[in-house]
Amino acid sequence: MFTEELPEELAALEEFLTTGVITSVHSTLKSGKEAATYLCVAGGELKRRKLVVAKVYHDRSRRNFKNDGIYNEGRVILAPGQVKRAIGARTEFGLAADMAMWVNREFDALSELHYAGVDVPEPFFCTNGAILMEYIGDESGAAPQLQAVRLDREAAEAAADRILWNIETMLDNHKIHGDLSAFNILYWRDRPIIIDLPQSVDARQNRHARELLQRDLENVARHFRRFGVEIDEGRVTNDLWQRYRFGELG
Repeated sequence: MFTEELPEELAALEEFLTTGVITSVHSTLKSGKEAATYLCVAGGELKRRKLVVAKVYHDRSRRNFKNDGIYNEGRVILAPGQVKRAIGARTEFGLAADMAMWVNREFDALSELHYAGVDVPEPFFCTNGAILMEYIGDESGAAPQLQAVRLDREAAEAAADRILWNIETMLDNHKIHGDLSAFNILYWRDRPIIIDLPQSVDARQNRHARELLQRDLENVARHFRRFGVEIDEGRVTNDLWQRYRFGELG
């Protein structure tokens, strides 16, 4: 268990510790291309939860999300001109500001989608470098990624149907994940939980939105074919996009 001396990567959690919403960092759950997740002991107003997850973003120099321009297209940076220029010039201050905005995007997406009923972890708090959210799992272990779960045909069909419902509900709320696959869907108590949403795009503003929607569906379809579940991703993409354009979702 990590104690008072936090590794540099965990400095972003100091505010959570100071305010008492977590009392300690228990263990590392996963370290990925954009961030690392840590299992924390909940405190204060979250104490009844017992365990929560802190997602800590890597420093920009360590992140390797390829081609993030496709996700940033259409986004409006609501910041003073000096901040916008620093982000564009990729100064040290600009990179820090860009990371804070990236974190806020995921927190906002999680908040909006959780409110809409989408199967995502409930977000609680965020800082410039970290998000504190619901832990999916129990004291014996975290929920596995969908890609690691063996499903029978009936369970696979149910999971696929639920994921398609989530994708449709997200689109009805103008959101497309943009990087969806079996690696960022958890499976817990017969329910898929979608995670990792910092790159999610607004379907109203990003000209690549339909392309990203189809790519998400292709990844989902590819995964479920191993269980004998067929999804016509082209047809589903066309159907969802047409209904979205004419306000017929939901």
